[in-house]
Amino acid sequence: MSNPISTASLKKLILKSNDPKAKIELLLRTLPYTIEQEEKRDTFYNAKVVKGLTDKLLMVRKLARQNNIPTYGLIG
Repeated sequence: MSNPISTASLKKLILKSNDPKAKIELLLRTLPYTIEQEEKRDTFYNAKVVKGLTDKLLMVRKLARQNNIPTYGLIG
């Protein structure tokens, strides 16, 4: 199993990309679903994984607010 990307590294990749807005919008749509699916797991549930995903979502939401990208009612 590979190690997940750190929140700081993900932020750098988003900001360096050709279209940061598209990356932010994609992550705003996919991270909440991924967190929800991870929390529903009966076996192999890992709170550390959920915390890492939540930290990434909070960072992406902050980037969205800084770049005036709508978060579609997401709180945080």
